[in-house]
Formats: sequence, C-alpha cells, structure tokens
Amino acid sequence: MTKEQEQLYQEPDELRRLLEKVLTGRKFKLDCGHHFTGGTFLGNDITIRNGKHFKITCSQCGY
Repeated sequence: MTKEQEQLYQEPDELRRLLEKVLTGRKFKLDCGHHFTGGTFLGNDITIRNGKHFKITCSQCGY
C-alpha cells in the first residue's frame, strides 16, 4: 500500500464515533433472527461480514 492509499483510511475512533452516534438507542432485528439494541449493556454484540452485501449477525451466530 502506498502512502497516498494509506492516507485515505481514517482512524478507528472515527468509526467508533460514527457507530455510537447512529446506533445508540436504536433496535434492530439481525440476519440471524436475534435482536440488537445499540449503546446498551443488554444488547447482543454484533458481527458484520463485509462483502457485496453486509451480513449482520449476533456474535454467538457469527462464528
């Protein structure tokens, strides 16, 4: 990877900030059928499979 290509990538904190802002307090049904609530200790952890289409499952079903 060239320096120019590497500079296109943002830091993990930016992704974390974006996810917290968008997901906190929202509730979703996942592809595995389980549920996720953003920003709460009672919500499942999620696994996001990157590809042509995102596949989002809970961490228990993601392995």
